[in-house]
Amino acid sequence: DPRGYISTFTSSNTRPSSRPHHTARRTTLLPNVLPRNTYGSSLTTIGSTQVITGITLQIGTPPPNTKTQGEIDVEVSFSPLCGGQYTAHGRVQSGKTEGGGVGAGGSSTTLSSISYSDPQSMESYIKRTILHCDVFDLSQLSVKDGSSASAWKVIVHCMVVNHDGNVVDACILGIMTSLKDLSLPPVTTVPSELNPKEEVVRILPPTNSNSDINEVAESTKRKKRGTSLTFSKMAVPLTVALFDNKLLVDPTLEEENVSDGMITIVVDLMSVVQDEETNALNGTILSLAKSGGGAIISSEEIAACVQLAFGRAKELKSIMNP
Repeated sequence: DPRGYISTFTSSNTRPSSRPHHTARRTTLLPNVLPRNTYGSSLTTIGSTQVITGITLQIGTPPPNTKTQGEIDVEVSFSPLCGGQYTAHGRVQSGKTEGGGVGAGGSSTTLSSISYSDPQSMESYIKRTILHCDVFDLSQLSVKDGSSASAWKVIVHCMVVNHDGNVVDACILGIMTSLKDLSLPPVTTVPSELNPKEEVVRILPPTNSNSDINEVAESTKRKKRGTSLTFSKMAVPLTVALFDNKLLVDPTLEEENVSDGMITIVVDLMSVVQDEETNALNGTILSLAKSGGGAIISSEEIAACVQLAFGRAKELKSIMNP
């Protein structure tokens, strides 16, 4: 009886790992782990959960209504090493969801909904969160203005290599770390081989030659050295499992499978401040999602989760370096 096993610990205000209910597992964020094949990368570890994130780039033509903006896409896949329920394509095999948990029942929404056992649902939620949080201005991805405008398409690939719960938090933290590690390569424009009257964008190879730099226009020199993104927000997530009217921060896979529901709150690390009089933390909530139709959460519990999310952001500030 997995639920009864977890309950024997939570009734004593502890968990099988001896963690308190409101304590997250040890978290590490290691950037630049794939320097050869990506433009930005990271390895995120939360307890035994590990996610490798890598960024690839494409140059394309932006839509007419957003000619000065680039695009960002997010892909999430699960390695078959995570469990027998995952295919080689990182999806769940039909009829092989692990455990019951919040992925098996209906879902209710609070601004957004998510199934924590379905990779496609998690991918959709993570992508929406990154896009809607506006963590950086997409105009920073513009390569060339004018009638033949071009811009970067940033493709973020998240590979879950070990799944022990709370994959959503690991993916979002991995994406933010990889975006901070991202360096847009140097580019220049050259006449098209097919039509010399048209210009195409070409990525320049890395070089330290001053003569090569002088051959590039002044506006391209900044890109010549590689351009990092400037962030207006820093998204930090916290997932809490709802179990027997208790809040379990950063649940393991075992706890996810027996929980009544889950709630994920994403806050802006840059906005978190502490009230000197009450010691309460205040800041900006970027996203809130709940799953599990059988779990009823009160406004007081949501407020407690928000405070825990602000506390999580404060905890990770030293390793995220906003």
